[in-house]
Amino acid sequence: MQRAKGTDRILDILEHLETETRPVSRNALAKALNCPRSTIYSLVDQLVARDWLTQDDSGTISLGHRVGLLGLAYSRNARFEPVAREVVQRVASEAGVVTEINIADSWQQLVLISATGRSRNYLRTVEGSRYPLPITGSARLQLADIPRDVIRRNIPDEDFRLGSGEILPFETFCAEIDQARRDGHFIARGLIDRYVGTAGVPILNRHGHCVATLSIILPQADLDARQNDLLDLLRRGADELSGYLRAAVWPMGDRAYGHLFHDRVGGAVGVP
Repeated sequence: MQRAKGTDRILDILEHLETETRPVSRNALAKALNCPRSTIYSLVDQLVARDWLTQDDSGTISLGHRVGLLGLAYSRNARFEPVAREVVQRVASEAGVVTEINIADSWQQLVLISATGRSRNYLRTVEGSRYPLPITGSARLQLADIPRDVIRRNIPDEDFRLGSGEILPFETFCAEIDQARRDGHFIARGLIDRYVGTAGVPILNRHGHCVATLSIILPQADLDARQNDLLDLLRRGADELSGYLRAAVWPMGDRAYGHLFHDRVGGAVGVP
């Protein structure tokens, strides 16, 4: 029993640090995981010794290089990701803009795959970046099936603050989710920055659930001028990926979708 608890604690540590954007102290980690400091100190020492975690001169910790090697091993064995990366690169090249595949992970938007087009605008994208769901167009598609009370309970109030500083009303957010479901796409203007627009379309699994989105990010003026052509390009890419998933299983995408029916802390709240 003790070994199982230790294993759970190790996984808790790795999963928590995966969501952090900067190194954390051991005390902060113990508090976040509601775990005794002595336990955290002991487990962190073991993980640092085996390079799963790294510790800087100030004593704060972050994920180590063996986590990166594990990710590379996953990429070598995954089937969907190479196909998706090829589609993202093609769309980025044809559209000339930043293109991404996004999933909802731990009630945040995660940039899973990205590519930058030929355009010389200031926009760039970084794989592994995370954003609050309400400031992303993709969330309007990914949350279409999720009960409203579950959404309200799991997205903190501060996540509804847009790039302009304004607070997005929850009712408006829900109305935009409904509109995205009807349209089969979502066009967002000014969520992250008043001069930046995004467009996204759903990537559907074999059950017809939106497990990810294919999205572009570009200056709003460019989006306004080319909206229909860009949506057509996105739909072709998303249809190709959805067609692939009709015959194949993508565990990461299915997991991301299924976890939206779970509270951040607690058990399932619905059946996907």
